[in-house]
Amino acid sequence: MQRVDAVSKWLARSVILACMAPLPAAPVFADTLPPLAGRVIEYDTREVTWPALDLAPDGRTILFDLLGDIYALPPEGGKARPVMTGAAFDTQPVFSPDGRHIAFVSDRDGRENLWIADADGRNARRVSRDDSGVPHYSSPAWSPDGKTLYISRMIWGVLAFELWSFDAASGAGEVLVKAQPNGDDPHPQRRNAMGVVASPDGKSLYYAAKAGTTWTSGPLPHWTIARLDLAMRQQHAVVTTPGGGMRPVLSHDGRWLAYATREGDETVLRLHDLANGADRLLHRPLDPDGQSGGYYVDLLPRMVFSADDRSIYLGLGGGLKRLDVATGALADIPFEAHVRHEMAPDLRRQHRIDTGPVHVRVIQTPRLSPDGRQLVFGAVGRLYLAANRKGAKPRRLDVPGAAWQPSWSDDGRFVTYVTWTAKEGGHVWVAAVDGRTAPRRITAQAAYYSEPLFLAGGQDVVAFSASQHDRLYRSAESLGPMPSTLVRLPVDGGPMTLLGDVGAAMDLRRDADPARVRYYADGWISSHAIDPAAPGKEAARHLVKLVARPDSQYFNAPAPLKNAQLGADGRTALVRYASQLYLVPVPEAKQGEAPTVTVSDPASGARRITAIGADYMDWAPGMRSLVWSVGSTVRQLALSATTDGAPAAIEKRARSVPMDVALPRDVPRGSLLLRGARVATMKGDEVIDDADLLVVDNRIAGIGPRGTVKIPRGTEMRDVTGKFIVPGFIDSHAHWFETRRRILDIGHWDFAANLAYGVTAGLDVQAFDPDVFGYADMIDAGLMTGQRVFSTGEGVFRTSPMASREDAIATLRRYSDYYRTPNIKQYMVGDRAERRHLIEGAQALGLMPTTEGASDYRLDLTQMLDGYAGNEHSLPIAPIHDDLIQMLVRSRISTVPTMLVLYGAPGPLGAMTAGHQQDFDAKLGRFVPEFAFAAKRDSAQWNRADGQGFARFAQQASDIGSAGGLLGVGAHGIVQGLTYHWELEAMASGGASPSQVLHAATIGSAQVIGRVLDLGSIEPGKLADLLVLDRDPLADIRNTRSLEFVMQNGRLYDAATLDEQWPRRRPHEAQWFEGMTSREVAAAMATAAAFEEAQSNGASFEY
Repeated sequence: MQRVDAVSKWLARSVILACMAPLPAAPVFADTLPPLAGRVIEYDTREVTWPALDLAPDGRTILFDLLGDIYALPPEGGKARPVMTGAAFDTQPVFSPDGRHIAFVSDRDGRENLWIADADGRNARRVSRDDSGVPHYSSPAWSPDGKTLYISRMIWGVLAFELWSFDAASGAGEVLVKAQPNGDDPHPQRRNAMGVVASPDGKSLYYAAKAGTTWTSGPLPHWTIARLDLAMRQQHAVVTTPGGGMRPVLSHDGRWLAYATREGDETVLRLHDLANGADRLLHRPLDPDGQSGGYYVDLLPRMVFSADDRSIYLGLGGGLKRLDVATGALADIPFEAHVRHEMAPDLRRQHRIDTGPVHVRVIQTPRLSPDGRQLVFGAVGRLYLAANRKGAKPRRLDVPGAAWQPSWSDDGRFVTYVTWTAKEGGHVWVAAVDGRTAPRRITAQAAYYSEPLFLAGGQDVVAFSASQHDRLYRSAESLGPMPSTLVRLPVDGGPMTLLGDVGAAMDLRRDADPARVRYYADGWISSHAIDPAAPGKEAARHLVKLVARPDSQYFNAPAPLKNAQLGADGRTALVRYASQLYLVPVPEAKQGEAPTVTVSDPASGARRITAIGADYMDWAPGMRSLVWSVGSTVRQLALSATTDGAPAAIEKRARSVPMDVALPRDVPRGSLLLRGARVATMKGDEVIDDADLLVVDNRIAGIGPRGTVKIPRGTEMRDVTGKFIVPGFIDSHAHWFETRRRILDIGHWDFAANLAYGVTAGLDVQAFDPDVFGYADMIDAGLMTGQRVFSTGEGVFRTSPMASREDAIATLRRYSDYYRTPNIKQYMVGDRAERRHLIEGAQALGLMPTTEGASDYRLDLTQMLDGYAGNEHSLPIAPIHDDLIQMLVRSRISTVPTMLVLYGAPGPLGAMTAGHQQDFDAKLGRFVPEFAFAAKRDSAQWNRADGQGFARFAQQASDIGSAGGLLGVGAHGIVQGLTYHWELEAMASGGASPSQVLHAATIGSAQVIGRVLDLGSIEPGKLADLLVLDRDPLADIRNTRSLEFVMQNGRLYDAATLDEQWPRRRPHEAQWFEGMTSREVAAAMATAAAFEEAQSNGASFEY
């Protein structure tokens, strides 16, 4: 009865509080973030994850945040009352000194800002004025007089939280601690200020300070407690400890400073006497701090002294607690909160894997013939010719080898192209279009040639030439083209002429001056002489610099574009940026200096002419129209049709010509019985001893105890008694970083390595470009051996148009209609409103979007609450509690923790590398170059045992799975194939049973990537992807390494060699690096390191 009376009195006080007068009037901004109607998730919880709390000045009300809503609670506990709920993510509430108002962080107008409301949640109004970009706000605090608000603020590209003050009435803001005080400070020298609190006299601010960025790591300490003198604007260190100083909490009399620090593997709370410097332990442990992750919601949630300074209120272990400062006694504040969220309909869909012919999804480098009647293009290492009209059937040109990048002679009778393989290198060729004469190789020495181009008259070809050696030892090609030399080659034979080094060049085209050619390299469109002996000619000349400044989380420097070509008059450039085409006016040179144009700047006059986008682009012959391709469709548009209208309207004016290249799908024929093994089918907990497992062609036809499966006549039987069979592993967060781009490597080792280690399928969740679909099509057609390849293609980044639902649909249509993939990756496209537009677009097109976690807890939660299908990487906070676990389970968002690339703690890669030094054995040497393995091994960060927090993240993943959440396994492409097994071991380190880990690696991952109808379990009708092991993985997860055979798509391979055992007996083709001596490996590593260092200087990604 006393409890009921206390709660009633508290509710009555809340009503009185609601009637109090607000702060001086300021513009009120409506909540423009409507619910994404589709489903309602509703439940009760008695736990809360990472709660930021505050206590009313009179000590009678606790405010705290829970999953983006704000609740009020009497200090003795009870039923939590919702104060702010709805679609907006409202967080980190803090009372004004008079208790009449609260400040909080909210995205209710579509992006994060600082807001104020009455204490009951009414009359919310925005204080800060961030109307563009993607700001992050954290940990607001009031001045003692209630007139000023302090808060940490970060904008993308800077990656450091500044300290700001805002006038509570007018919203006028001022930066107090700049991230870049000198304007261009490099990452290690940027300044951070988090968790601010004002002194009682209002003269000073206390906060945690750090040099670096949100991604700066290294040995502790990272943070110190600092004091800023507001009059002098001078910062002084207050607390420096070996474990760092975080989340300062000031007593009301200004004497006592509580703060968090790291001691060993624990975060603890200490009390510092500001009068005499005495320091003592208050409590251990706190929840783990955020020093090892992105501290977007601060390093720890807000704590607060009681009004009499005798207690500290804090969140701990999923609950709310009151800590006695004198005795250290901890009292529980029990509560129950009702959670209700509206989100988009469930976007998780299961898709069938294609059957029938392989229709190539992405053609490459389409070029229009001089008379405009024909198109020539490349696809899957072949050249095709087609009439330039709808319905035309492409005809394969009869040329030897893997051929790429064709272009026409002026008379339309010949094409020049390049060949390339990893073993043999490449050459430049000329072939007659009519096929009446054999193709001619016009290079004498093998190298990596690209972009051949006939010169006027057709007697010579120019091309880029780069080192075959350097290409093979380059770790990745997503940074852009190879540094090259421009060469000239006589068509009828003769020596090659070196014209000059041109950098990482692409887009080789003729210049208006017939004695020169143009190309795009390192941001510059340049012109180069084709006759080095011509008098009075500069060999190379810059014409215009074309760059963009992406609004990226990771950097804020100008970056090169994907492609850039000048028009005939040199006054207009056609560029490809963020997979969209733009026409850009080129200013005249001033005083002989070539102009610079930043395409992303509205003042540049750049005009976007596509809404869906483009993969390849070109000026048509005559330079009066444009040609581009998206997927396997070629589009053509007159330049005169681009002068008016929105991008979607302009794009619709283009003439579209689909190019349907169909290849036979690889399907083995025959029936095979695997008899006698113990089979864990992953159909629930089903395990069949002494099983008969029948495979017919590429599907499972039957499974059951010996003698229960009907065996077709002519079936081959293989005795696997004493073996163990599980479904093939699925990598639900794959990256095939090492693949070659533009000119693909048919038979690249990334895919073979995974298959050899039992990873029979994978989803690359950000491939940088659409080349991945070429590899997928080649594997499906049997042109190369490897795992099943699924991909999102290039991620949808901040640079993608996303200002409306219509923008989202247009952008995403490139994936659904042209790449024909149901999976997409939303990689921090922008603010909350833009991320929700993408949800709407995905829903309209039937796509299943996964997301980038980015070590940003608030980003993770808002994406979950909006209804995204997946979250990549771990949450940066562990442990999590019932409130969040229930939301993960009920929302059906998938979790793929990528333990080896961990957010929130050092990952296990260093420990596993040290523990598995024997792993570069003969098998790994067949499928992974030793220099590639060594680069990963030598860069792994080792941590002492008490600094390895990955086990609690593994336990968190296990808890999600045990509660019914959707859990997958993803290895992030660290060492292809091998480290998938390390990922399994890491997941088991949190207490998950081998059965649970295997579930996540098979049927769970199949559900995550949307292919469970065909993959993930051993059931009749599913595709025959399975593993035969020597030891029982249900007894020890490390036994997954005991692979004897791998079956993928019904073909049985020796796991040690990938020699095919059934239905064909065929050896696997050796990789180019197999058999390298240790001296060759050392030389290769030195070359690769030097090359990568040179490439990294000034290199940058386009996001």
